[in-house]
Amino acid sequence: MKCQYGTKVQSKDGKSFVMVLRPTAELWTLALPHRTQIIYNVDISTIIFRLELCPGKVVVESGTGSGSLTTSLARAVAPTGRVYTFDFHQLRVEQARTEFKKHRLDEVVVANQADACLDGFKIPPGTLADAVILDLPNPWEAVGNAAAVLKDRGGICTFSPCIEQVQKTCQTLRDQGFTNLSTVEVLLRVWERQHVSVDVPRYDIVDVSGSRALGPHALTRIRNKKRGREEGGGGGGGKEEEEEDDPAAEARQSA
Repeated sequence: MKCQYGTKVQSKDGKSFVMVLRPTAELWTLALPHRTQIIYNVDISTIIFRLELCPGKVVVESGTGSGSLTTSLARAVAPTGRVYTFDFHQLRVEQARTEFKKHRLDEVVVANQADACLDGFKIPPGTLADAVILDLPNPWEAVGNAAAVLKDRGGICTFSPCIEQVQKTCQTLRDQGFTNLSTVEVLLRVWERQHVSVDVPRYDIVDVSGSRALGPHALTRIRNKKRGREEGGGGGGGKEEEEEDDPAAEARQSA
């Protein structure tokens, strides 16, 4: 399709259209083929922020999976940084390489097959990582290998769905000498804006008891009832009518 980004392309029947958008890491996360469970944008942004990733940084990741996190990492450290990503499944590595090349990320991302827990991280000699990310079922088994390629004062991030995994990983990190550990859960709450009418009290008007402010709706009802009584000649002075005409009673009902 030869057209500029932002172009609206009509469907053949003319009833709908698609918008041609410039590919971004966020769009790729939403559209990629799922070979594994993936990390989504809310968690990705938190990981990049807390690891303080920026252009020129070196990141080691295990495992590559569907490449969701890897794509955002590459954008964060490009053009001079590097992302060394590993996955134990050879076919997934080959598929990820093809996608990275298609997205022109192959100069930033280096994908290799390896078991991080057993084989460690085979990165170029003399290279140390600013950050290591472990998205594994048993990240505590890869902590030692991660420490071997991590710079002094570098950061390590593990992503786990179960608190038992987090507890075991944190204990292993402490045993390995890591400090300043923290566990973060990211929750997304979507707010909707609506127009709602609210009966706001008039605090400059006090009821007959001197203890409660009357809302504008309560005042309106009181005035209308008094006006109706005056027009109707007053009527009988029964207890029920007295209670209805009592401003304090109206205030209690409106409250």
